Amino acid sequence: MMENIIIRTAVAGDIPFLVETIVEAEKSGTDKLSYSTIFGLTEAEVKTYLSDMMAEEIDGCELSVSSFLVAESDGTVAAALSAWIEGSEGIPSAVLKGNLLSYTLPVRCIEKAMTLNSMIREIHIEYTPGTIQIGAGYVAPGFRGHKLLGLLSDEIIQRLAAANPQVSAVWAQIFSCNTPSIRTYEKAGFAEISRKESNNMEILEYLPSNIKVLMKKDLTKT
Repeated sequence: MMENIIIRTAVAGDIPFLVETIVEAEKSGTDKLSYSTIFGLTEAEVKTYLSDMMAEEIDGCELSVSSFLVAESDGTVAAALSAWIEGSEGIPSAVLKGNLLSYTLPVRCIEKAMTLNSMIREIHIEYTPGTIQIGAGYVAPGFRGHKLLGLLSDEIIQRLAAANPQVSAVWAQIFSCNTPSIRTYEKAGFAEISRKESNNMEILEYLPSNIKVLMKKDLTKT
């Protein structure tokens, strides 16, 4: 294990690393970045818009700075992971995210996405209100192999569960192609609950996989 690791809540100054985390998590080990393919943007444009959205400081969704913990090694951010209590702001996280996208992106991008909506929704899985939802995670190349995501996952679940004792489960949605993440979650006590699959292979032009896996960890089990 690495020495001098500090885990802390993310702050606005971490946004560039958090944006990188979201982008790499969305790619799930492929070259398909859904924000680019669905909205018709370059990766550089995606990063600019994601930075703008995160700067709005909207809590309770996957584009919230406050949903992230980061791991620092000797003052350098090495890894990040997000999680939140679904619906904690009284509004579904998907609505919060959708509002940020509509507010920030050019109209042409939203219009393009709307033409793809019915196809993309074939593998859409609704978040369960009142549960912990794991979002984007990423470890910078020079810091891999030290189980930093495991440390962040344990810490973020512990913090959210302590602050929300009524919560009994943690959920994660993962593209089926991301087998390393699936294995990592299995080792952490998550089990596959269900999966959604699209038979429309055109979806692979826009997303890393045509299958999304839903995994769950029961916090009531000791």
